[in-house]
Amino acid sequence: MAPHLLRRAVRDLVLGEVCGGGCGRPAAEVCPSCAHLFVARPHAVHPLGAPAGLPPTTAAAAYSGPVRSALLAYKEAGRRGLVSPLGGLLAAAIAAAVGDADALVVPVPSRRSTTRARGHDALLGIVAEAVDRRPGTEVRRLLGYTRRVVDQRGLGLAARRENLVGALRVVTTSVEPGGRAVVLVDDVCSSGATLAAAAMAMRAAGMASPVAAVVAAPPRRTGPTAVTPRSSQD
Repeated sequence: MAPHLLRRAVRDLVLGEVCGGGCGRPAAEVCPSCAHLFVARPHAVHPLGAPAGLPPTTAAAAYSGPVRSALLAYKEAGRRGLVSPLGGLLAAAIAAAVGDADALVVPVPSRRSTTRARGHDALLGIVAEAVDRRPGTEVRRLLGYTRRVVDQRGLGLAARRENLVGALRVVTTSVEPGGRAVVLVDDVCSSGATLAAAAMAMRAAGMASPVAAVVAAPPRRTGPTAVTPRSSQD
């Protein structure tokens, strides 16, 4: 666990839970002062030097400030109560990507070592919360790793892509979309390497080309391009 997250966990034990947005105020999840920063503002994600195969991707929020703090606290410090606001953001990103159409949601798989270290599969928790808010949405864990990969954090753009080349595959093709929109989901899209590798694996297995939705993406220097939520009739 990172030192700042360890300090936060110790502080929570001594003083009680504090706001997951990082402001330090007492709160079981997110304090009222930070809550308004969790209002979804869906926007298209265009990473610098986006990799080939990256599907059209929508993020609900910028990966900064309270949203970034909440994601880290949830994933690394075990603040499970934060799954509600984070799941709400992912649900908004999915809605912006496919509107009110029925959707088949495919999570990017977590590495087993990461899941063991954290004691939970962070992404699946967020996905379950998001899907509960969207009738007609089904989750299928269709993807798995073909080989060992290293943690993407700290890697440059080229290294991130190399780390994931051929690393993902479709582990089951028994599920047919049946006219539903196929949506790849992850918590954060930074370089786009993970989503591109996942989409390419699905296309290689003959599946429909997906779109992607994430909780957050690093803010662009030029500012986000807003996404207008689609309807099933678009």
